[in-house]
Amino acid sequence: MKELSAIVLVGGRGSRLQGLTKNKSKSYVSFMGKYRIIDFPLSSLSNSGVEEVGLITQYEPYELMRYIGSGSSWDLDYYNAGVSFLTPYEAMNSMVYQKGTANAVLSQIDFIKSLESKYVLILSGDQIYKIDFREILEEHKKNNAELTIISKDISDRKEDLSRFGIIEYDSNNKVLGFEEKPKKPKSNRISLGMYLFNRDFLLKYLEYADKLVDFGHDLIPFLISETDKVYSYDYKGRFMDVGTIESLYAGNMFYLEHPEILDNKGQKYKIYSHAYDYPPQSLYDNANIKFSSVSDGAIIDGTIIHSVISYGVIVDTNAYIKDSVILPNTKIGKNVKVENAIVDEGLVIEDNRVLIFNKPTLVDEDYLRREDVQ
Repeated sequence: MKELSAIVLVGGRGSRLQGLTKNKSKSYVSFMGKYRIIDFPLSSLSNSGVEEVGLITQYEPYELMRYIGSGSSWDLDYYNAGVSFLTPYEAMNSMVYQKGTANAVLSQIDFIKSLESKYVLILSGDQIYKIDFREILEEHKKNNAELTIISKDISDRKEDLSRFGIIEYDSNNKVLGFEEKPKKPKSNRISLGMYLFNRDFLLKYLEYADKLVDFGHDLIPFLISETDKVYSYDYKGRFMDVGTIESLYAGNMFYLEHPEILDNKGQKYKIYSHAYDYPPQSLYDNANIKFSSVSDGAIIDGTIIHSVISYGVIVDTNAYIKDSVILPNTKIGKNVKVENAIVDEGLVIEDNRVLIFNKPTLVDEDYLRREDVQ
């Protein structure tokens, strides 16, 4: 779909994910055993027929770039289009470094100028959703909009709206005001941090991103003051921001309990991922698995209850895992007990260790080191 291109911001470290992003970007964090978070935006773009995607990287990009490769796993390896990695670079007199989300896009303005498409999506690479961007584009055209902010109405009174950008809008979804993370929200419509621009409009105002460095905090409020052609698209589907340990844990538990959502059979919008050459899972004599997801290459000789077991995980004899997420290529030793935890990938949990918590807790190298010292 040459009419619509996309830029995906995958460069952030994501400090709220603690040790999970010590050596990788947020977008490369494992999700539901077989996926990486980046699979969800890339799959939505593929399902929407978008052919040209620029990935703006910065923090620890190597593993992510190797994972995505040519984009073939997501059917994004088009001739004269496909996936482009847009990395920081050294200019004649300076290093081009990203100061914020809008400034990051500004740093790749030459890529945007090279696009043939009339419309450009700006997305984050660390969110979980299934969206048909063609539907949003049609509404964007119908409104004769310059910018459409993809948003969602939040009816849950327990949700802390002050964590989001809040949109004021009229009966036609025209945006009247925008405030990033206000103490007293003026509506219950939140920005999902996804924007659909007319390409020429984006290019015209990107020059301001040298000072108005962030979309939510700076550039979007400025654009609303400059034009009356900013609209809000009310996305009614499922959306998750998994930028914290708590939300990542909750997201895994939700999809564990609703496996039909990720079942690609017969579904119009599928979730694709990089294919790993792991053998089928193996269940030994002591294996006891209830209400859990176990991915390829896992070897189980213990008890698994209401947990996500990623690919390549080994659970040794009489280990007990409950309400937990075990990330790829981890070894859980004999008689180990794990509960309410996310165990980082590649760890070795020695025999007889007890890791039981009363709230979702990350177990990584730093945690094990602190415990060993104590």
